[in-house]
This record gives sequence, structure tokens and C-alpha cells, in this order.
Amino acid sequence: MPRPKTVSDEDVLTASLKLLGTEGLSFTLSDLARSVGLSRATLIQRFGDREAILHHMAAFEAKATRAWIDTFPIERGRTGLWRFLEEIVESMGAGDGFSARVQIAALEARDPVMRHHAQERYRIVQDAIEARLSDGPDRREAAEHLHGVIAGATMQWVVSDGSLELSDFVLRKLRFAFDLIDERLTLTQGIK
Repeated sequence: MPRPKTVSDEDVLTASLKLLGTEGLSFTLSDLARSVGLSRATLIQRFGDREAILHHMAAFEAKATRAWIDTFPIERGRTGLWRFLEEIVESMGAGDGFSARVQIAALEARDPVMRHHAQERYRIVQDAIEARLSDGPDRREAAEHLHGVIAGATMQWVVSDGSLELSDFVLRKLRFAFDLIDERLTLTQGIK
């Protein structure tokens, strides 16, 4: 009979995300094992090598994103869309630990499995944005653009002077794009 797990897979994957943020790409299975109180051999038995753990972490993150996004009500139109965008951006907080996101993006750029899960996460967010827009031919493009502004603004924040917290910086950039898109959609489709 197998022994019961004392540390959940979710705990291990959450710890791997934290290690990625603090240790960068150099974190080892031994580092992860120490952080969760398991042996390196147990981690290998449960997940495989470090690359496999990173792949599990990426899948876990996509699943967590879906579960989190599903907690938001779908309110269509300008007010509901902006409320949703504010919620997801404000969840970024001041930017503490954002270095983990940069590390993950570097991995996603070169690892096809991680890229696949990143695309899944992006689709989840873009679908959620699109669901809050009024019907029209430019809906998908507007959703992708708004999400692109969020992603791009986070990278701009990394090299900013640090005078604004991450969420405030991103919201400022997003508001400008939101107003432009709203103006276009209002004129052509009646987003209000």
C-alpha cells in the first residue's frame, strides 16, 4: 500500500514557482526538495526531472488561471469590462515577486511545452475579456490587444523608474488603450 502524500502536488508546484522567483533558472531539485520537506528522490518519483516539474508547474498555472478567471461574473459592456480588467491587473499588486514571471517568460520562449501552456493561459484571459465586450467583428482583436497591453506594460514596468507600483503602472497604460478601443467600438458597434 502506498504511503499517503504529506505534501500535495499543488504545494510542490507552488514552491517551484516561488523558487523560480527567488533563485531564478538556477534552482535545483535539491532546492525544491528542501523547500517542501521531501527528498529529491521522492520528487523525481512523483514528477520526473526538473524539466518535467517545470512542465507540471506550467500546466498547474494554466489550470489555476482558469479556476480564478471563472470566479468573476461576466458583465458585458464598458463598465463590466473595465471592472474585470481592473481586478486582474490589481491582483498583480506592487510587483513583489514579479521576477518569477520574467523567469517563466524566458522559459516559455524556448520550451515548446511551456509555451503551449502560456498560450493556454493567454487564451483564457483573452476569452474572458472578449466575453465582456459587445458583439461585433473586432471583438477578438480588441480582446487580444487589451491583453497585449497588459503583458507589454508589465515588461515596461520592469525597466521603469519604479515610481509606480506594478498594478498602478499597468492600469495607467491600459486605461489609455481601453479608451481608444472603447471609442472605436462605440462608434462602430455600440459597446456602451
